[in-house]
Amino acid sequence: MKPGLPAVFAQKEITDEHDWDNMKHKVTIRCEEIHPHIHRIILPLPGRQPGPVNAYLFTGKQTTLLDTGISRTARHLEESLRQIGIGFSDIDRIILTHGHIDHYGAARHVVKRSSGHAAVAVHREDRPVVETGMEVSDRQFSKFYRLMGVPLVFELLFYGMGLFFSSLAENCRVDFCLSDGEKIQMGDYEATIISTPGHTKGSICLYLEKEGILFSGDHVLGHITPNAFVMLESDFDIPWRMSQLEFYDSLRKIESLAPRIVYPAHGKPITDLPGTAAMYREQFSLRQEKILAILRKGAFPVYRIARSLFPEISGKRLPLEIFLAVSEVFTHLQVLEKDGMVAPHVKRGKQYYSLK
Repeated sequence: MKPGLPAVFAQKEITDEHDWDNMKHKVTIRCEEIHPHIHRIILPLPGRQPGPVNAYLFTGKQTTLLDTGISRTARHLEESLRQIGIGFSDIDRIILTHGHIDHYGAARHVVKRSSGHAAVAVHREDRPVVETGMEVSDRQFSKFYRLMGVPLVFELLFYGMGLFFSSLAENCRVDFCLSDGEKIQMGDYEATIISTPGHTKGSICLYLEKEGILFSGDHVLGHITPNAFVMLESDFDIPWRMSQLEFYDSLRKIESLAPRIVYPAHGKPITDLPGTAAMYREQFSLRQEKILAILRKGAFPVYRIARSLFPEISGKRLPLEIFLAVSEVFTHLQVLEKDGMVAPHVKRGKQYYSLK
């Protein structure tokens, strides 16, 4: 093996039999050693973006699995681990970078197959969604999107979308929670938990300081800008937390670590974190400018702004694209409002935004 190149222990190409995204995809499942006693397992995920899931296995003192993929790919995960002599019963811990289904979906399956041996850990802010599958109630979710001006017909489509996503994950009991700055043993390595809210409330990265390696979850991706999802609250109609600001605060936090290499939960390793961060900031500023340009034409609810900003969204993925677009626009408007550039007002049950 040439220096610096991963050892591929298992690789095969499969045709996705679940007809995900109404297409047949060729998926390459790989298990490769990226650093001594650290393996990356590449698992399929429905849709084109963000792409296959990277789960990571740390072997040694505390055999640890970082993220699991969705429940449907648990058998691929098990098969890949078997190729390097590891069974689910050998896993001591499952660390979840955040509470999205492509990261915790197969955790319960792994725990069952380990006869309850594997302990599951996540940041406390994302514990509820891992254990219940819900961040807030369906009622609160619908109330927010109605306030954003989303047509009623999409409520039914969102419900169907939710059922589909539920089929990709099993809720899982969390055994212990992770805190910022905490040291945790992962295989033969000591990792520091870095709290990085923004993509979700409880997103974390894990940093191997001696090795200069950062495992970034979905906070840093090389091929796309991560979503800073709207942070809905059970007790508030309008979220008060600003996910975009939290995302970029977290980004500065991990930039200050100056990692040698970043291993994300989707896509290829990143060796130029400053360049990737600069790309994110450029995209953020460009999107802010586009939203302001739309508002120069008048006052609009968030849904209308989203459809103007993303005119290309359509087709069978429309409910998901509407959900993502409204979340993206609202979180940008939160920042513009904080900066004194736009003002919200409620009219006939919808929240409109206009220039100040």
